[in-house]
Amino acid sequence: MPKTIYTDRDIDDLARRGEKEIMLTDDVYLTDLARERAEKAGIALRASKSAPVLQKPAPPVAGDTEQVVSQVKADVIAKIGPGVDAAMIERIVRRVVGQLSG
Repeated sequence: MPKTIYTDRDIDDLARRGEKEIMLTDDVYLTDLARERAEKAGIALRASKSAPVLQKPAPPVAGDTEQVVSQVKADVIAKIGPGVDAAMIERIVRRVVGQLSG
């Protein structure tokens, strides 16, 4: 079954269409920014019994940053496939880790 990933732009579109909730399942993911936008837009996030609503992850421990970046980059490349730009993935992961740490 295909996965659905909602970004902040998707949430903006849903809000414009008057959607009031998103049902979260094992196959539905929201970016952190999408979660924030949904909250601001008044869109409820409903978890199915098999998919709990996850809280914002804890920031990585200071000395673990390189390990976190390396592991997340490897996981993303494994999930998306080898055709992805590894340097771009690393930049994105570093930016996200930096925001979590900052």
